[in-house]
Amino acid sequence: MRDFGLTSKRSRIIAAVIAVLVVGWCFAYEPVTRNFVAQDSTCIYCHLPREYLYSVRMSFTKQHPAELKEGQKPARCVDCHLPKGFWASTFAYTHFASATDLYGHFRDRPAERAGDWIPLSAARSYRVRDRLLENDSVTCNSCHVMSEIKPKQPRGQKAHEDAVRDHDTCVKCHNNLVHRYVEVRVAAAATDKSEEGLEEGLEEGLNEGPDKGVEDEGKEKGSEEMGEF
Repeated sequence: MRDFGLTSKRSRIIAAVIAVLVVGWCFAYEPVTRNFVAQDSTCIYCHLPREYLYSVRMSFTKQHPAELKEGQKPARCVDCHLPKGFWASTFAYTHFASATDLYGHFRDRPAERAGDWIPLSAARSYRVRDRLLENDSVTCNSCHVMSEIKPKQPRGQKAHEDAVRDHDTCVKCHNNLVHRYVEVRVAAAATDKSEEGLEEGLEEGLNEGPDKGVEDEGKEKGSEEMGEF
């Protein structure tokens, strides 16, 4: 019985230690991930430094914000690309495991080459923009408050007033802020509109009948000839 009591007591101690470790891990998970795991030096293992690290010579990336206030530090990769929160921090590890950018250096994109080819840098940019649009620029809002931003120029002031009024998200206008310039993706929308116009035209032609256009053209030509006499 004594042995059973010692075993039971030992089990409770082990369970208590495990519980403390689990609770401590839950509290430490996000800050450790953001401040020690997902550092800029970790990101550049796969992402090219010249493309995404502003401190590298001849880099395509600019420091954000461009002008630092006293005591302010430049934004890190996680500040703009990893939303705050316990579950959001998990995205850092899933992103590391996928190694999409590293793999992208050695592969072709058959799906994109089926239509207009999209360079890898643009494809990455579109994915990030789409994610920000879906989540209302959540990482921007973690530092910036839309209603408190006061641009210097009248044009910017008017744009921000309209954005606050219409509940527009940041990335709708600020889409080429830091990294290499990538054009806003409008080709898809334009193609959809042209296809809709083509379909409407075909439907109108079918409703009018196959000889309707020829008949109307003949009438107009005949009336012009009569007018000449």
